[in-house]
Amino acid sequence: MLRKFLGLLISGVIFISLVLPAKEIKVKKKIFDIPKTDLKIDINGSLDEKAWEDALKFTLDIEVMPAENVPAPVKTECYLIYDTNHFYVGCRASDPEPEKIRAYLSDRDDAWQDDNIGLLIDTFNDQNRAFAFFVNPLGIQGDEIMSKGGSEEDMSWDAIWDSAGQITDFGYVVEIAIPFRSLQFQPSKEKQTWGFAPVRNYPRSRRHQISCFPLDRNEQCILCQLPKIRGFSGAEPGRNIELDPTVVGLYSDERENFPDGPMIKKESLGNLGISGRWGLTNNMTLSGALNPDFSQVEADVAQLDINKQFALYYPEKRPFFLEGQDFFETPVQALYTRSIADPSWGVKISGKEGKNTIGFFSAQDQLTNLIFPGSQGSRSGSLNQHSFSNVLRYRRDIGGGSTLGVLMTDREGDQYHNRLAGLDGLLRLNKSDVVTFQFLGSQTAYPDSLAEDYNQDTEELYGYAANIEISRQKKNYMVFASYKDFNPEFRADLGFVPQVDFRNLEFGGGYMYTATEKSFFSQINIMGNYDQSTDHRGHLLEKELGTNIFLSGPMQSRLSTTIGIRKKIYEQEPFSQFFHHIFFSIRPSGNLEGNISLSYGDEIDYTHVRAGKYFQVGPGLNWNLGTHINMNLSYLYHWLKIDKDRLFLAQLPQMQFVYHLNSRAFFRAILQYQDIDRNVSLYEEGVESRTQTLFSQILFSYKLNPRTVLFLGYSDNYLGFYDIHLTQTDRTLFLKVGYAWTL
Repeated sequence: MLRKFLGLLISGVIFISLVLPAKEIKVKKKIFDIPKTDLKIDINGSLDEKAWEDALKFTLDIEVMPAENVPAPVKTECYLIYDTNHFYVGCRASDPEPEKIRAYLSDRDDAWQDDNIGLLIDTFNDQNRAFAFFVNPLGIQGDEIMSKGGSEEDMSWDAIWDSAGQITDFGYVVEIAIPFRSLQFQPSKEKQTWGFAPVRNYPRSRRHQISCFPLDRNEQCILCQLPKIRGFSGAEPGRNIELDPTVVGLYSDERENFPDGPMIKKESLGNLGISGRWGLTNNMTLSGALNPDFSQVEADVAQLDINKQFALYYPEKRPFFLEGQDFFETPVQALYTRSIADPSWGVKISGKEGKNTIGFFSAQDQLTNLIFPGSQGSRSGSLNQHSFSNVLRYRRDIGGGSTLGVLMTDREGDQYHNRLAGLDGLLRLNKSDVVTFQFLGSQTAYPDSLAEDYNQDTEELYGYAANIEISRQKKNYMVFASYKDFNPEFRADLGFVPQVDFRNLEFGGGYMYTATEKSFFSQINIMGNYDQSTDHRGHLLEKELGTNIFLSGPMQSRLSTTIGIRKKIYEQEPFSQFFHHIFFSIRPSGNLEGNISLSYGDEIDYTHVRAGKYFQVGPGLNWNLGTHINMNLSYLYHWLKIDKDRLFLAQLPQMQFVYHLNSRAFFRAILQYQDIDRNVSLYEEGVESRTQTLFSQILFSYKLNPRTVLFLGYSDNYLGFYDIHLTQTDRTLFLKVGYAWTL
């Protein structure tokens, strides 16, 4: 089987490189020298220090999106300089109507829709991975890692750096100071060459993206096009040591004998934990956590878990697992750290030396959660035992933006293990054509009792998975083809792979319209695709033909509509389906955004294996009431009908209210309510005719930086049924104090 996969990969490479040749034009980029200063710079948003007079100047005079490489509608100047410990950037952003500047107080990494200035910094000049820093006119920070040449963004990365912003009568000014210890690069006594570009986002009726260099849309790799800066001789990221002690206090009550029993004490604890980081080398960091608070303060967005075929996905939000997360990403999601539910300790090593990227972490989990995947559904279970999780990742740059990598994971428990290893790569054949691939093998053993409970083989399982994709992207069109093969015994227990026992072939492409300065539409994409899946016995699972039209226009409006037909086999029963999805959003002003999603068509009642009709609508509203207050409202209404009778009606309203005291502190309230009404006469087994849940949380947050924090909050849960009103089931009061101590 492996020969078959390799044959497909090689054939695809030959097909793209020979049949669809793309002439690559090599452009020699000018290198700009950045000066060094010994003068003091205060980060206050004024640019009035003498040091800025000698700085390297960049003029951002090109709009790259939505119009292609036209003169920018506003003037922007950025100045670059460095000293022994910091990289400084200061920008003056002119605006003919300063009163229309969009700038609001928010939590860090939550001001992407505002006016802002950003920096893209490819410190290794490898054209594959870059650090990105953004600042809005009030100094609110956002940072992320850009990978795969800039096509993917990881906003979970947080660095400690300084920024300030100030709105003026001509526009606004931002100042940024990035410590070298917050970056990774190859230190040298000689001058270094980095990829670098300042960018500006100017949102009005359109969201204008402005830069200092023209963007070639025939090239998939954005980071390959960055200008080059030279300097930083003698600069070192340093083998800095950071200790992050935390104090966590928690008190919780739980109702005994629901619904009439009293609330009794469930848990009361106070924990002292510590996390730390140590630079083993200039670019390799060792981080660890002993008795840490691995909980997440931010509540997950609620999802409806009714009539679902596969397990729901929730994003990772815990800082320890988020650090260096992009190092471990592969085409198949073979690592999903939320599968590590309740770790008692963890240790991690990550970094890059030259062309070599290395990541490793190990953790002990007190609860072993599992997903049992199949071709037509998945089940979830748990082993009430400790397990040890180990992950090793190695990736090497092999050219301008291309990489090859190895991933190994190991999860061990009592009479249980899951071991996985594989090879992956991203190959840039030229500017427009990219091949990605991954081959994995797994070895799994479950305890006999667990295997019997979940219909798993009691013998050891040996599985494989393969994922290959070939794509070409040009200015006005794109095409792709992909092949996936996951055999029945493949398991990735440290990943998120809810479906196995399938082979899937998909191909598609479409037309992309490039806007001009005077175009009504900022973007028009017309795409189509066909895919077909079979199980490993050759039985059809699904085949689908669909088309999507995407439009963006005035007032930052976006309209996406997908329509298609599908033939699906479920539990050996054939179903012919029609589906239609619509999403529309609009921002009529800087402080207000509305959206609505609408879906309808044919659906399967997976519990009883019968055809039905579904309808789902979900409006949403995000509203900034002045600079300090933000309100986010959403509502989901969903039903499924069998013939003309409604099987269930589900409703899910959610509300988030935030009051920002300043750029570092806020109060936040969250409410999530779910109401599911079922027609019990249409269910073969007994079910509750109505189920209601209510979650609430109140939080005070203060962040001096991403790891010097204070959280104080209260949360509770309510449960109700047809004959029982919503009744509180538990309540929790929690406190967390963390401090980043740098040595």
